[in-house]
Amino acid sequence: MKTRIFALGAIGLAAAITIGSAEASAQAKSQTRIPVRKEEPKEPPKVDTIRIRVVDTVTIRGRTDTVVRTVTLPVVHDTVMQMLPIQRLPGWYGAIGGGVAVPMNTWRNTTKDGGSIQGQVGWFPKNGALGARLEGLGNFLNHRSSGCFACDDPKFFELNLDAVLRFPLDRTSWLNPVVYLLGGGGIDHFSDFIPFVNSDGKIVTAGSNTFFGIQSTVPPFNVVLVRQTDDNSDWFWNYNFGAGLDFTAFKLHWYVESKYTTISLHNGNAHYWPIIAGLKFY
Repeated sequence: MKTRIFALGAIGLAAAITIGSAEASAQAKSQTRIPVRKEEPKEPPKVDTIRIRVVDTVTIRGRTDTVVRTVTLPVVHDTVMQMLPIQRLPGWYGAIGGGVAVPMNTWRNTTKDGGSIQGQVGWFPKNGALGARLEGLGNFLNHRSSGCFACDDPKFFELNLDAVLRFPLDRTSWLNPVVYLLGGGGIDHFSDFIPFVNSDGKIVTAGSNTFFGIQSTVPPFNVVLVRQTDDNSDWFWNYNFGAGLDFTAFKLHWYVESKYTTISLHNGNAHYWPIIAGLKFY
C-alpha cells in the first residue's frame, strides 16, 4: 500500500516538474523578440522578363514562319514583276538596208545624190562592246546635166571592214536602244565616173572607168578631159568613220547609220556620206 502511494506521488511530482518547465520555456520564448522583416516583393520586370522570354521564344518561332509566308514571298513576287527582262545583244548578225549616197565638196559639181544599198555581216563577243563587221555597198549616183549632158549616171561598189564600238542605253527597255561608233577602210570600184575639178585645180578621175571626152562647164574651170594612159587602175582605197543606232520595234531589229567616207582617186580625193536604214537579223 505504501509502495503504491509512493509511486503515485513520484509520478505526480514528475508531472508537476514537467509542466513547470514547459511553462517556463513558453514564458521565455514569449519574452524573446521575434525579428519581423517585410519581404520585398519580386520585381515585376524580372517576372515579366522571364515571361517575355518564354512567350517571345515561342511566338518568334511562330512569327518567323509567318513572316516567310506573308512578308518575304510578296517581296520576291514584287521584285520579279518590277524587273523587266534584259534584252539580248547580238553576237553574230546580218543586216540589209538602203538609203541615199550624198557626194560632198567639189564632187557635187558633176555628181548628184543617188540611191544606196547595203549588206552587213558582223560579230561581237558575248555582250562585248567591241566587234567587227564586213560591209558591202552599192551606190547609184546621178550626173548633173549642166556639167555633162550626155553622161551616164555614175555608180560604184564598195567593200569595207570596220571596227564597231557599241554602247547599250537601256537593255531593260523593249526598244533596247544601242548607240555605236564605227571606223575602218575598204576598196571601191567605179563605173561611168564623171571627173571633177577639186579645190586645188586638179582633175580627179577614176582610172579607166572614167567617162572621158567631155567638157567641164563648172566655173572657173573650162577644161577638155582626155583619157589618161599613165595610170588606169580601177580599184581605190577608202577610209571611213561614222555612227549609228540600233533599236527594236514591232519585234524586228532596226538600225540607222551614216559615215563620212574618203576615197583616194587619181589627182585627189572624193568624199561622200551614205545614210542607211535597215534591218538586222540575229
